[in-house]
Amino acid sequence: MAGEEQREVDETGAAKTGMIGHADALRRVSGEFADTALETDFAQERLPETLRYARLLMLGSMVLNTLFLASDWRFHGTAHFWVAVPARLVTILLAIACFLALRRVSRPRGATLVMVAWMVANALAVMLLVTSHSRIALFVVIMLPLIYYLVVPGRFWAVAACGIACSLLMYLGYGEYRASPTTAGGLALALLMLNSALIIVISRSNRLERLQWIAMRSERRIAAELDLSRETLARMFAASPIPMVITDRETGKVVDANDSYRELLGTDPMAGPGTLEPFYVTPGDRQRLLAMIDRDDKFGDTEMQIRTADGSLRTVIVKANAVSTPHGRRIMAGIIDISDRKAVELSLEWLASTDTLTGLPNRHSFLATARAAIAAAEQTGVPLALLMVDLDHFKRINDGWGHQMGDCALRAFAALCLEHLRDDDIIGRLGGEEFGILLPGCDAEAALAAAGRLRQAIAGIIVDPLISDGPRLSASIGVTIVAQGESDLEKAIGRADKALYEAKRMGRNYVVLDPLLEIPSARPH
Repeated sequence: MAGEEQREVDETGAAKTGMIGHADALRRVSGEFADTALETDFAQERLPETLRYARLLMLGSMVLNTLFLASDWRFHGTAHFWVAVPARLVTILLAIACFLALRRVSRPRGATLVMVAWMVANALAVMLLVTSHSRIALFVVIMLPLIYYLVVPGRFWAVAACGIACSLLMYLGYGEYRASPTTAGGLALALLMLNSALIIVISRSNRLERLQWIAMRSERRIAAELDLSRETLARMFAASPIPMVITDRETGKVVDANDSYRELLGTDPMAGPGTLEPFYVTPGDRQRLLAMIDRDDKFGDTEMQIRTADGSLRTVIVKANAVSTPHGRRIMAGIIDISDRKAVELSLEWLASTDTLTGLPNRHSFLATARAAIAAAEQTGVPLALLMVDLDHFKRINDGWGHQMGDCALRAFAALCLEHLRDDDIIGRLGGEEFGILLPGCDAEAALAAAGRLRQAIAGIIVDPLISDGPRLSASIGVTIVAQGESDLEKAIGRADKALYEAKRMGRNYVVLDPLLEIPSARPH
């Protein structure tokens, strides 16, 4: 019945109550599905097994009735002999005919009709056989209805109707009511009890079979849905635009990788050694990532570099989670390639910190780098010298030769400085034709000597090799020492500027030391 609460028993024997929906409702008496279409589906799915058992039943009937035919010769010489032998032959031929008919059946209804025909015809033939009223005949009177109920596969109404009809025919054929009226009632009650019990048995059997079928169908549906879900997830994983890879925590072996990850690496990471070790750039990267995974079961937005199959380096952001599976601990990582974005960031950083004309650090970058150098000098106690360089008569170059020639002069000066300065020296364009140079590890005397060499090198610059009488450069340079306790260059720049202005006042092309340092200034040769 629709909405009827059903009691099922699971594999552990624990009872659980479930509601069977309208489509799965079972009839109270027959135990079959109330929904005709559902019952048809059930019967059609089980048809191969139904036909198999039906054919086995026909074979058994043929064998047993053949054996009984040999036994029937004991009636030879009696009137019953001419009843028993023809009836037995009919049961054998009937079984053969039904066996052959079952081989051509393709629908549950056809199988039921063949079984009904066999049960009716067989009961009529056996009715004649039990007229002998022998002990074995009484055994058949009881056994044949039992066989119909318990062995014959078919619809409930067909089996029950044929079982009841068979019992009635067996009772009439056996003739107990004639031979012994006192026991005829007992036999009739026994057959009634047998039919009642067997109807209950097949009803219960039908019910259990259909409940099991519903459960199996649900399991198949769930399994199909799970397979579909797995297939969908696998397709989504493979088609994800974000490179993704799954590795084994212990061995580092690549378990799976999607197409985007293969495209990023330029190869299949599952080929060859099957690990990601060849793609790490920095030694210890994997151990660093594993330490984060072991601590938090995940890590996110970790920036690192990887090496692709063609040897190029890519900057990526990695995010990963650890997952426990039946096959061990797996690490699922998603990778975002930020190489292009990183290049843009570096470009913007370069533009923000670099003078685009000369390629030297601009004022902001120079002062920021200088603060770090001052802090390092404070810790190590080494001296730190500052040169302020100004190209002489630069306005004359712009006015007489044009701004393009002035730009060439600035670039030539920058190239000269990069060539002559040490790797740890710091230079920057502070504005116009004024430059600052920081010399770590130089005291006043060493800084004055370095400034003198630089002034002489500047005098040898040829701005434009194609113009023989082109402009010549010279520079005025102010030198000072960054004092202890100064956290930036502001005061030092002021002192170096005073020395620079003194060099200009003296006629330019001079190196002048901060007068507070009391070392003679260097004059041009």
